[in-house]
Amino acid sequence: MITFIIIIAICLLLWKITPNPANRVATGKMFQMLETFHLIDSTVKLDVFTKRLDFLGKLARSLPKNADKNKCIDTALHTYSQKYPAVHISPTVRLILNQPDIATSLKFRDEAYTAFYLRSCRKLKDEINTLKTATAKQRRVKQATDLADLVLERLKSTEQPRYAECINNELAAVSNMVS
Repeated sequence: MITFIIIIAICLLLWKITPNPANRVATGKMFQMLETFHLIDSTVKLDVFTKRLDFLGKLARSLPKNADKNKCIDTALHTYSQKYPAVHISPTVRLILNQPDIATSLKFRDEAYTAFYLRSCRKLKDEINTLKTATAKQRRVKQATDLADLVLERLKSTEQPRYAECINNELAAVSNMVS
């Protein structure tokens, strides 16, 4: 009987100290999510933004359910901050790592598209300020208008009117720089 109890204790001890393979998979996917967040928050190229936003949703949906989420988050954040020490990790990113379903929500996607548009317009405004010809400035306004049309088509959440208003206000600000 004592031998049986010792064997069970050893098995439990081995089971407890053996790393969960789901943790390794989850940590890797969370690290990829962190890299993807940075690209989403910094790019002004629509195709890169769109592909990365879709990839983020795919990663969020594929996180293993049986992983130790808090341990994986801590490990991914630590590894990421060592590899990219200059990149700030926002509270929103931490929230999404804790609740990955947010990354697939329509509201999150609309917010990301709106932030992308505002960032793109900031770049276009900087370009307009350095340009000398009215034709070149008008081309930047046209780019802002075309991008606004594309982004507005992709807004799908219940708060779509609020995001559309923000985009339209920014488009007006870009247009007013030229007129």
